[in-house]
Amino acid sequence: MKKLTIFSISLVACFFIGIAIDLACGPEPDPYDYYASFFHNTIQDNQGYKPFYFNGLLYLNDDNNPADEGDINSKEWALYLGKGVLTKDVRLAMYDLPHKADSALLLNYLKSGGRLPDSLRKNTFLRAMVSGRHNNALQYYRFAKSSEPLVNQFYGDRWNPKQPDPGLLIDKEKQALQKAAAEKDSFIKLRYYYQAQRFMRYAGKPADANAIYDKYIANVKSKSHVMGWALSLRAGGEKDHAKSAFLFSKVFANYPERRIQAFHDFNNINEKPQNILKYAKTGEEKAFVYAIKGFHVPRVSLSALENIYRCQPKSPLIKVLLVREINKIEESYLSAKRNKTAVQDPYSYLQPYIGEDSTVKKQRAYIPKLKVFCRRLTTTQPVLANLSLAYLSWIQEDNTGGFKALAAIDSIRLGMHLDDQKQMIKLLLLSQKITKLDTVNEQELVPLLTWLNKKVQYEARTIKIRDDYWWAGYGERKYSASCRDFYSMVLAPVYLRQKDTAMAALVMLKSKLTITPADPQYRQMALGFNLPDFLQRKMHSYVVLKLIGLSKSGSKTAYLKLLTSDIDRDVTYNLYDLLGTTYLREHRYNAAVRAFKNIPEKKLKRVPHDWNAEMYSNPFLDRLHDYPKKYDSVAARGYTKLQFAKRMARLQSLIQTDPKNAARYYYTLATGLYSTSFYSNAWYYISYSNSSYDRDRMPTEYYDADFLTTNNAEKYFLKARALPGTNNEFKAKCTFMAAKCRQKRISLDFDDSNGYNHARRKLAREKYAKEITRNPYFTDLQKKYNGTAFYKVAVNECSYFRDFIGGKKK
Repeated sequence: MKKLTIFSISLVACFFIGIAIDLACGPEPDPYDYYASFFHNTIQDNQGYKPFYFNGLLYLNDDNNPADEGDINSKEWALYLGKGVLTKDVRLAMYDLPHKADSALLLNYLKSGGRLPDSLRKNTFLRAMVSGRHNNALQYYRFAKSSEPLVNQFYGDRWNPKQPDPGLLIDKEKQALQKAAAEKDSFIKLRYYYQAQRFMRYAGKPADANAIYDKYIANVKSKSHVMGWALSLRAGGEKDHAKSAFLFSKVFANYPERRIQAFHDFNNINEKPQNILKYAKTGEEKAFVYAIKGFHVPRVSLSALENIYRCQPKSPLIKVLLVREINKIEESYLSAKRNKTAVQDPYSYLQPYIGEDSTVKKQRAYIPKLKVFCRRLTTTQPVLANLSLAYLSWIQEDNTGGFKALAAIDSIRLGMHLDDQKQMIKLLLLSQKITKLDTVNEQELVPLLTWLNKKVQYEARTIKIRDDYWWAGYGERKYSASCRDFYSMVLAPVYLRQKDTAMAALVMLKSKLTITPADPQYRQMALGFNLPDFLQRKMHSYVVLKLIGLSKSGSKTAYLKLLTSDIDRDVTYNLYDLLGTTYLREHRYNAAVRAFKNIPEKKLKRVPHDWNAEMYSNPFLDRLHDYPKKYDSVAARGYTKLQFAKRMARLQSLIQTDPKNAARYYYTLATGLYSTSFYSNAWYYISYSNSSYDRDRMPTEYYDADFLTTNNAEKYFLKARALPGTNNEFKAKCTFMAAKCRQKRISLDFDDSNGYNHARRKLAREKYAKEITRNPYFTDLQKKYNGTAFYKVAVNECSYFRDFIGGKKK
């Protein structure tokens, strides 16, 4: 039942998160990597409280208990049975056999002196059980296994739960008590009593279950975790809510395999701390009551920290809660602050910075209060306190205070996690101190950046990403994420303020190359087209040339070597692809040809994918309709960017060398330009994305005269129409294509930011339709070319043109 409860809570949390994401119309964020964090929850001495680390997107940071109940029980049995019995064999026999095999084993094989089935003959646990040396353990094991279907409503079939039979459970309870009374072995005796308590609990008789616990279990001197499981049942059957919550806090504190369920049960009781604390006898017991309350608070709050410090100043729970508070500040205040100046925010689904909201203002005012607490903490936990003070000082841009806090722990020997955190904060403070980056202070950063590089490489070697992990794995690789964010959100803005765009681009590229998935194929896919968005959208050719020059320089400083250390052959190909693409945007087609020739032929397949199919384009295919977009088959292969650049360069040359046919060349050139727009089939020659974001945004990119507004294509269609030596059929076609280009500058202006407004959207569409029918080139078509064959085609194919004609007739 425990797992079902946890699953249900997680499902509800994910449901509401899903709603938020859907309403925001953005990509789904990684719930373990959705804000900039440089103060890591991995500095904990152990991961026993990992489910309760701060996570604003999930109810619990981890749905898995810090320890597994089956593993713990298996280990206890292996130790009890003695030398030669393996924990893994206990685990297999007790928990991991299929239901039918488990039942067959119980009915036919688990007998003293019995013969085991061939598949389990080597299982050390089962061999010990049937050996004849542990008959009392075998009898208990048979009793527990045969009873499991009575108390586990999902036993054998999780989809068809069965309600417990109270009568059978009461009979079983009597048997368990009788067997316990006759049993002399304390290990087995405790388990019989636990079974008896469990039977009464599931029979709906909590008072009887409590009586069994109080009489037979409560005073047992045992380190067995069965004590915790029995205590959990006792807590659930307690009528006094405050006492029940206190008992759950003890389960939470001492039995990590039941920690998550105890957390839920404690908070579901919703009792005031002062009522619970009257049962607490020690400072540690009080600390856990305050901590569980604190783990349930999603907003910044000093309450739990101050209360725990008052009753147990050296409690390890303070570290968990203090890191939580700092992570909350990072999520809202720091992310908003960095988003304000970031060159490219890796968390692209977040809203752009538009000023401080109430949460950010509250957290800005909260930081000094948290620092006051940290100063008090320096007397009992100096390392944690000073690391926190230094980091909070960095957030406040107080470099002096930050370095002073780090200096206070210079003489203290730190473990790996704490020392790594110290180095990270030192790097942040040092970079913030630098107002202008030059060759001198760049070198000052090298030792710390080298350390950070090694951390990224270490994480790549040692931290395995889950098989079902859809993201790049940054959530599990904290320093890889911090490295990415440091370069993109801290260092790159400094170069941009200095107007050194090439260095900013190099730093952004370094940020992107911190991606460290174990699968090399995934790495290539992730890099592929996905150079940093800043490079893909903002770079002109002269900046990309300088960037490539920096990456290939033969006389690099240590700093430059570090920044370019991840630029391998494939990344270089991507940079040449970007260079060629910028030349295409600038209509410098001969230069584009030279750039693309630096890429091997097999690497030139820069085509978009529709699920598993590659889509190839003929960019010189002129069509009356934009949709559906026309893509060639895989067999046809279409054009590569190199082939497109060669054809466009040839057309530019022919306009000069063969003026008699210039009109035809201009028309083909215009068709090529139009095909690279958002609306046509070769958009990916000049853009790395084609989404609703592009269609609805303002034309702010330097190549938008081709990609969004099709101005240049329109000019060339008009040039083709204006040249002598062409007939009206050709001129009519040029006019219609110019009309298509002009149409792209009419905005479908509606705003659903306050909710989906059908009436407003309908009005916007009606306005858009009217604007389209006022296209001046429609007037030219009707007045000058209404006798052409193309005119009839245009009337039949274009509803907007028909509406225009219909409106004129009225």
